[in-house]
Amino acid sequence: MDHSLPPSLRDRRRAETAREIAHAGLELFAVKGFDAATADEIARRAGVSRATFFNYFPQKELILSEFARSRLERVQSLLDARGALSLGDVLGLFVSFAEENERIGLHGRGLLPQAILRPACQEVLQPLLANAQASLAAGLAKGGELDRGVNPRVFAETFFSTFFAATVQWAVHLDPPPGSHRRTVRERLGLLVRLARKGGSE
Repeated sequence: MDHSLPPSLRDRRRAETAREIAHAGLELFAVKGFDAATADEIARRAGVSRATFFNYFPQKELILSEFARSRLERVQSLLDARGALSLGDVLGLFVSFAEENERIGLHGRGLLPQAILRPACQEVLQPLLANAQASLAAGLAKGGELDRGVNPRVFAETFFSTFFAATVQWAVHLDPPPGSHRRTVRERLGLLVRLARKGGSE
């Protein structure tokens, strides 16, 4: 790391390097599977040394957390950009996550449950998930679309858990029909939106 750089620039460069290593790792995982892809291969693909790889990712499993971290950060970015969130905005974002999932291929699909369930990933992701749920609840509360009897925190937690359940169900399916994940996410989350929205429409 270049300590002559201002802290903010160092942080940005470090984050960029982490993203490049994670991207290289996810590409290899999608092609070869998680267990078959080695740290040396990931480091070579990312253009970094083995030591640099382990400096950023002491455990290979932590690369999986970057996949989920980027999703949670996008929820936060949506809130930062708009302040108040509409239910339609949030539904659209999560449907776009499902569309991205469907583009990652067979090996990549198998990574999704691992990213959610591996203990090393959970240690990193649980605080991020809690923050994302709190941010979503705060943004929806400001948006004013939730029915008076709907608790924003409970709605946010239910929204995330429904998405995760649909993702795991799709990921472990032997041969899911094209577009099925997107449709399922839209249907299930759309139902939550209709039930929670004032007036009961999507």
